[in-house]
Amino acid sequence: MSLRKIPFVGKACESAGHIYVDRSGPKRVLETIIKAKNSLKDGVSLVVFPEGARTYTGHMGKFKKGAFQLADDLQLPIVPVTIDGSFEVLSRTGKWISPHRMILTIHDPIPPKGKGSENIKELMKESYEIIESSLPEKYKGQIKNEDQ
Repeated sequence: MSLRKIPFVGKACESAGHIYVDRSGPKRVLETIIKAKNSLKDGVSLVVFPEGARTYTGHMGKFKKGAFQLADDLQLPIVPVTIDGSFEVLSRTGKWISPHRMILTIHDPIPPKGKGSENIKELMKESYEIIESSLPEKYKGQIKNEDQ
């Protein structure tokens, strides 16, 4: 479920300036990227979930390159964040929140190292490995997700 669709939460996030990715077509995705880029130029930090959606298994999914492209274009650092426990709180197909401890690990920033597609690939790989390093063993390793 998209954050936007959760009653009260979606509206609160929108009021706080959250940018939702409109995936209805390439033009809409581009508009979202331009809006994010303008926010970054104004000094606003962005939190991006590079998988695009939660997985069915609790394992991390394949990262999409949009956020990494933005960081590369503007030569900004990436700050990887691991969220451990969210799958136990609410799985992708769950209907009810379950009490469970969550651990948020904010990793050291990855500074820009260059520009171009090779840099983007390296940023994606390094970010993935860093985030995965703070997950429990049962959630390590990429598993193919039906919607990726």
